[in-house]
Amino acid sequence: MDLLRQIENEIKPAWDNLRSKKKDNDMFEDCEPNMLIGWTDKNPSIWDVSGDNGKPKLEKILFALCRRKKQWDKITYIKFKKFSIEKAGLGLTCTNGNTSDPRIDTSNTHYEIREITAKQLCTLIYYISIDEFEIGIFKKADYDKILLDAYEKTQSSQVPQSRTSSILEASIPATSATKNKEEKPEIRTEKKIMNKADSDTTRQ
Repeated sequence: MDLLRQIENEIKPAWDNLRSKKKDNDMFEDCEPNMLIGWTDKNPSIWDVSGDNGKPKLEKILFALCRRKKQWDKITYIKFKKFSIEKAGLGLTCTNGNTSDPRIDTSNTHYEIREITAKQLCTLIYYISIDEFEIGIFKKADYDKILLDAYEKTQSSQVPQSRTSSILEASIPATSATKNKEEKPEIRTEKKIMNKADSDTTRQ
């Protein structure tokens, strides 16, 4: 399972340095204090971005996380494997997310690490740092592009619909008022027979 955690922009260079450094056990199950930046909320929030079973993928979750932001340029996130959490002896509790998109919040992709201690957090960051992880940036320009693409897709789908509506309107049968003016031949014949019968009766 691929997991995502949003971290502070300022700590990105430190994580980049960890990727370039040789992996060793000099700080076994521990980490430098600055690596805790962006992790110190009571129950750290984690997102599953694997996209399994039709669940939202990375881009949709990042988009939802940024919907409430007003003044921002970019966010930094770390993507890592679930086995890093398992190696640290921790578990994930599935909860609803807290974005402005209820479809994302209730998609069973949001988790929390409940009641984690400072020592456990250091252990988790240690295992993330020596295992597979990626540091990514999601920019405001990326967010705006998703909005623009969605708008253009909506507009392009509406054009064929309007053309279809015009064709349907052109092929609609005559109205009931028009139908009344154009009586069927059998109705006119029946009226003539009835009129003739009436006139014969009158002459008698």
